[in-house]
This record gives sequence, structure tokens and C-alpha cells, in this order.
Amino acid sequence: MTHDPEILTPEEHFYFLKMGRKCKNYVPVGRRGIYQGVILNMHLHWKKHQTLKVIVKTFSAEEVKEIAAELARLTGGIVLEIHEENTIIMYRGKNYAQPPTEIMSPRITLSRKKALDKSKYRDGLRAVRKYIPKLEQELELHRAQAETRAENRSDAAEDVQNTELDKPDFGSIPSMMECSENDPTTESLMASDSEDLSDIFETDSETETEEKAELRPLYLDQFDKFPVQNDEEHEDFEEHLRQISIDLRNVKSLGKDEDSFHFDEVDKMFLRAASLLKKQKR
Repeated sequence: MTHDPEILTPEEHFYFLKMGRKCKNYVPVGRRGIYQGVILNMHLHWKKHQTLKVIVKTFSAEEVKEIAAELARLTGGIVLEIHEENTIIMYRGKNYAQPPTEIMSPRITLSRKKALDKSKYRDGLRAVRKYIPKLEQELELHRAQAETRAENRSDAAEDVQNTELDKPDFGSIPSMMECSENDPTTESLMASDSEDLSDIFETDSETETEEKAELRPLYLDQFDKFPVQNDEEHEDFEEHLRQISIDLRNVKSLGKDEDSFHFDEVDKMFLRAASLLKKQKR
């Protein structure tokens, strides 16, 4: 069926548009879209009213324009305006007459059930279209991770190869040693190096022995020089120390030592321990 809309003057267009905005009769278009029941309701409204509002829900602005063009083609009406991107104001025409049932409910359109199935399929496509960018981003992330892993593996393999190349060849060491043994210049150099090392160690050992002799501490074997006390135990430790000092003075008088001894607490403890060890031995 071809659509041949009537031509309206600007005055008529303004008049019918104002009438259509004020009228309260409307036909809703839901998720099913256009089907036989919508077109039939529009023709029933046009029996008594010249203008009509078609309120479209759950559709975008571009889809509303497509629906308006489809309704004008199927009903033979005139689209006056699309108000607020969801309301279509339509005029029935000047010489309108109620069409037969074949035109009021055309077979070209879908039934109620098929229109619902179509809307479900359309909603599924919309959801998939919204979800596709997220999937693409996830795929890009996975690809980037795979590339980084491959690069890390290649770098690790190169590092292993470099370490293997940097390792010394122990099989070539004996051959080098043999060559050095056969070479008289290397023998002379080794002999001179060994002599230099022996001189260094000898000088170090001599200096170390001298320092040790100067800084040698007072060991237990030197306590043998001091006289031993009687077997009786001394209850008073101060008297015992006084006796030791008297004995030391006697030793100095014999000419063994000319310097005076000054004992601190640690020396006193060592002296007592030495005397006790001698007593136990006896």
C-alpha cells in the first residue's frame, strides 16, 4: 500500500498541532512495538477525534522517528510533530473514512505474541552490544598479559644462555697448567713470587711474635713463681692478700723484681684461684 499524505497549509498545520497537544486521547506503544492492535486502536480513536497522541516507551529518539514513519505508512495519517522525543502527534486527514477491517488490522504487521518475541530478541541484541566493548577490553588485557609473559620467558632464556656462555671452561685449565709448567719463564716468575711471599710472611711472623711477647698476659703457669700458703684455709680473704703482698716483698728483696705490684680485683681473684689449684694438686 502506497502512502500519499495530504498537503496541509501552515495555518492548518498550526491549528491541528495545537489541537493535538491539548487532546487527551492517546495510544501507548510498549516493548512490543508496532503490531495489529496498535493500528486498530488508532483507527478507533480517529472515529471521533481528528488528532491523536502516540506515546512511545523504551525506544531511542532515532527508533521513535522510524516508528512514526511506519505508522504513517500503515494508517494513512499525517505526522504533525514528535514532541519531547517520545510523543508522536498524528492527524487522520481531511477526507478520512473508516477503512475496512483488512486495513484497520493489516496482516503485514506482527501478532501480539510474535511482537513480544521480537522485542525479547531486540533486547538481547542491545544487551550484547553493550557488553561487547567490555569483552573487547578484557581480550586486549589478556593479549597484553600473554605478550608480557612471552617476553619475560624469552628474556629468562637469554639470561640462562648468557650465564652458560660466561661459565669458565674447566677442561681447558689442565692444558693451560701443562703449558705453564713447560714454559721456563713462568717457572722463574713463580719462584720469585714464592720468595717474595715467604719474605712477607716471615717479616709478619717476626713482628707478630715480638708484639705477642710484649703484650703476653699473665697466665696460670706464672703463678708457680709465687710461694704457696699452708694447707689451712683462710677465712679472711684480706689477710690472705696481705700475706701474699708480704711474700712478694720478700721476693723483691731477693732481687727477682724491682717494681712494685699493684693488684686490682681481677688479679686478686686469679691469685686466689691459683692458690686453690695448687692446694688441690697437693
